[in-house]
Amino acid sequence: MASVPSPYQTHVPLPSHPDEKSPIAEPQIFVVPIHIVTHASQLPAEFLEPSSERQIVIGFDCEGADLCRHGALCIMQLAFPDAIYLVDAIQGGEMLIKACKPALESSYITKVIHDCKRDSEALYFQFGIKLNNVVDTQIAYSLIEEQEGRARSSDDYISFVGLLADPRYCGPQVLDIQTII
Repeated sequence: MASVPSPYQTHVPLPSHPDEKSPIAEPQIFVVPIHIVTHASQLPAEFLEPSSERQIVIGFDCEGADLCRHGALCIMQLAFPDAIYLVDAIQGGEMLIKACKPALESSYITKVIHDCKRDSEALYFQFGIKLNNVVDTQIAYSLIEEQEGRARSSDDYISFVGLLADPRYCGPQVLDIQTII
């Protein structure tokens, strides 16, 4: 019987690449702790105190009710190599989000996000935070498409799932739900 992950950690089996010795490798299971953050002290020091000596790259995304300048930011998701932090903007309030301001504005922390527009707008108009050092995968995809001569209209949108499914980048094998489940 499979064990049920706790509410603060999960595992996602990812397909592994066969090595030279074995034609078929078993999927690897990575356990990633998930932390619900309601106070700044629960965040990693390297995030709260950005420095040129400890430059880091994180995955970043925001969720909210009608996320934009007039909506409400509810959760910030921060993905580090060893853990995921769900920053609860509702319970932690403005004080928690403003504690993240130095990191979100830092050039020492690279924030990787897909479709940053609404997230950036919400952070700026609701909390006075100007995102800095952002890699937007949607914009990167559009630029690569343009450089390769594929015309895209200004209202053309690719979802993150669509980007992952594009065989030129990640391919369907990464997004095969049957393999992941």
